[in-house]
Amino acid sequence: MSRFLDGVLLLGAVLVALWVPFWWWGAPGSPIAFALLSGTPVVAVVAAVVAVLALVRRRWAAGVLALAAAVVLGAIVVPRALDDGDPVVAAGPGSTPVVVATVNLQFGRADPAAVVALARDRRVDVLGLQEITPEAEQRLAAAGLRAELPFTESAARRGAGGTALVSRHPLAPSGLVLRPGVFSQVTARVLAPSGPVDVVVAHPSAPVFRDDPGGWAREIAELPGPAPLGGPPRLVIGDLNATLDHRPLRAMLAPGTWRDAASAVGGGLRGTWPTDSTLPPFAAIDHVLVSGPISAVEVTTQELPSTDHAGLIATLRVRDGRSALTPGA
Repeated sequence: MSRFLDGVLLLGAVLVALWVPFWWWGAPGSPIAFALLSGTPVVAVVAAVVAVLALVRRRWAAGVLALAAAVVLGAIVVPRALDDGDPVVAAGPGSTPVVVATVNLQFGRADPAAVVALARDRRVDVLGLQEITPEAEQRLAAAGLRAELPFTESAARRGAGGTALVSRHPLAPSGLVLRPGVFSQVTARVLAPSGPVDVVVAHPSAPVFRDDPGGWAREIAELPGPAPLGGPPRLVIGDLNATLDHRPLRAMLAPGTWRDAASAVGGGLRGTWPTDSTLPPFAAIDHVLVSGPISAVEVTTQELPSTDHAGLIATLRVRDGRSALTPGA
């Protein structure tokens, strides 16, 4: 039994050590790599456990190997659970709060009353909806969504391909170019009293559900760039089918570009999918990305009936005096 345990520890140490180059390389066109990389936070914990057990048993080779992997993976994962004190906008009288949310309706099946309640109770100003069908759009309107958020930019479709942006404030063209993808994606400029903000509701199709797996990475890379200096804030919200461990999203979040709101406030390890499993949601694939004079204050999730995604709700602050979005009264 002792030899068996030592063998297991050595095998575990080798596997977690190999995860480090795998995380860095992670072929974007591989559905298997796509699925495995979502488990990187779990692998970081496993590496730490293997290191402790191996060192306690004085299996130095396995222990040192696993410890090195645990340190590297910990440096990747742990910052997501720490508030980074995003200094772009300081909370206070010079900034304006805004609440944005994103919900994947899972083929339009999500309970419309629950979606409307989320928008009403959380005082949402901008709501991104993915997998919205024409029938779901009608049910949401009947449940009162238009009374709460009357302005809409919609590309509803049957099946999983529909996307919509609904807002408390009037909408205008954003001028941003969205390349065609498997699913529809929409953009608009929200015209609030204190200034505009450009919003993209994105839904790149995952590599496991498409004929060209590499197209998923291309769709993420082709999303609009961050806000230009002196321009209004930009947001990308939606089901990106990518965690912070997937290389296409990591590239999008390069320093000085987009920032992930959940990670900025220490919520980057909070999973949003799947919520219809006996296990807690483990994959953080729904995101609010911010750029320009805007910062995250709080990010939470809310599970909704009849969909496999949790709603993601972000409270942001936008710098006054340049461009801002005011919350609903």
